[in-house]
Amino acid sequence: MAEGAEVEERVDLDEDNYMEEMDDDVEEQIDEDGVDGVDGGSDENVEENAEEAHEDPTTKASEKDQSPEPDESHNAGEFVDDEEKPSASVNEEEKEKHAQLLALPPYGSEVFIGGLPKDTLEEDLRDLCDEIGEIIEIRLMQDRETGESKGYAFIGFKTKEVAQKAIEELHNKAFKGKTLRCSLSETKHRLFIGNVPKIWTEDEFRKVIEEVGPGVEHIELIKDPQNPSRNRGFAFVLYYNNACADYSRQKMSNSNFRLDGNTPTVTWADPKSTSD
Repeated sequence: MAEGAEVEERVDLDEDNYMEEMDDDVEEQIDEDGVDGVDGGSDENVEENAEEAHEDPTTKASEKDQSPEPDESHNAGEFVDDEEKPSASVNEEEKEKHAQLLALPPYGSEVFIGGLPKDTLEEDLRDLCDEIGEIIEIRLMQDRETGESKGYAFIGFKTKEVAQKAIEELHNKAFKGKTLRCSLSETKHRLFIGNVPKIWTEDEFRKVIEEVGPGVEHIELIKDPQNPSRNRGFAFVLYYNNACADYSRQKMSNSNFRLDGNTPTVTWADPKSTSD
């Protein structure tokens, strides 16, 4: 019996060492390969995310699995704490929150308008854009002290098609003696997730990510070129809009959240670069 306990103890130690090696391996491979898209900072249009709803995530409780071979069906993506399981009312609140996030306009439906006169009002922008298509939101950036316009705004339309139409009609348009600049707003909707268990398949990873939050559109789990049956420990996830991405980012950044025992690294990623 003593010998069996000793073997089990060595198995636990090996697992801890494997987890530490996995974290170092992900960082080394990212540095060596120059992973495109990881963004730790902010972009030039960072203010468009300032007004997004950031509701505190509801932490789901789950039991800790102490066996060396965790059951993926119960222990894959979890919050490790000692709280009781959420009630039915909490689950309903989560569903309602998901529905609200999905009801917001998709990525690509918001435009940036620059070159606005200092005396521009929100009503002026509504009059300017109303004939183009249905407007969901207008955010005129103003100086906090003076209340004057900073010279730019963000207009959220209902669809991507209307946003493209707005760009075509408003770019270089004369407005109150000024020439407007109009382009697609660079809101972020893509996440980088590191420290993913290397033995996971894309289906296993997708199941966990889709349970965290709504709006998952595309998952790119980077495979190990030397061993196709394993991944390299990181992935990119594309969401329906910024609100969905930020909701999942906050939940996975919770210190209690785990990916089969791993603490993930979750940051914003730049949009994939195009041929242009």
